[in-house]
Amino acid sequence: MAVTSGYALSLPATWIPIPTGFPWQSFDDPTAWATEVADSLLKGLDAPQEVRSGVREAAEALQTMPSPLPGALERFWRVEGIGGPTVVAHLYVTESDVDSAEGLMDMVRAGIGGRVQTWRVWTDTAFEHAIEAVIVAEIDGATVASVRQIGVRAGLVYLLDFLTEDPLLLEAVQSELQDIFRSIHFATGV
Repeated sequence: MAVTSGYALSLPATWIPIPTGFPWQSFDDPTAWATEVADSLLKGLDAPQEVRSGVREAAEALQTMPSPLPGALERFWRVEGIGGPTVVAHLYVTESDVDSAEGLMDMVRAGIGGRVQTWRVWTDTAFEHAIEAVIVAEIDGATVASVRQIGVRAGLVYLLDFLTEDPLLLEAVQSELQDIFRSIHFATGV
């Protein structure tokens, strides 16, 4: 069950939030949002209309795609490499009675199974307990890798997840995802 909480996070300039529903901010629908994204990303470039349409269509497709796991609270698109591999990370928040890093390790393979390749405990976050793990799994006949940052605070588990079939892409964005996860902070008393 996805829940909301009193958190905020900071995205690097190369990442933008993808709305999970509408209305969202000043946008009534996915097309209006995707058009604004395309215009913003291509501002100052002499991009032909077919490029603008392609970026708008890509943004709209990402907005309407289902999340890998049910209940994504937020998702983020790395826009630096438009035209290259698509990088979308998802943030999930759910209630849990987990109260240790070991308990988080029990949850880290949720939804994909597979094998934990590497993991570490984090102490420099706003969470009571936090870990990062890289998981490799077979899904629909393809080998996929996932980097997951997962933390617990006040009975809520936060999972930042990125799945890809390209291990080099995973390695390329892992430090950016770590920065996003570390940026999560909470209102006083949460």
